[in-house]
Amino acid sequence: MIEVNNKLLEWREFYGYKQRQVAEAIGVNRATYANYECGRRTPDIDGLVKLARFYRISLNELVGCNTSGADNLVLLPRDRQLLEHFHQLSDTKQKACLAHMKLDVELELEFRDKK
Repeated sequence: MIEVNNKLLEWREFYGYKQRQVAEAIGVNRATYANYECGRRTPDIDGLVKLARFYRISLNELVGCNTSGADNLVLLPRDRQLLEHFHQLSDTKQKACLAHMKLDVELELEFRDKK
């Protein structure tokens, strides 16, 4: 069973839409769409296609399946947002950002190991 509920929530929040707006765009009522996000219902294939078109992404991307890359990397909305912001920085700021992130990861891993 495909679990798209979390991805639907992430995409909707990424674009700042209300549930009502997405529901209207794909031709369902708000309660039905809310059930999709809560995982109580799953959109049928037509609904999934409409959602993918609405968010301007592939169906594979919507359901978390990427067959184009060897590592099966799927970018979630927050990943895309991070990349968009990162690419707006100067080269110097990008290098500083990467160094800071590397340090944060090392500290996080060290903290986890001590638990």
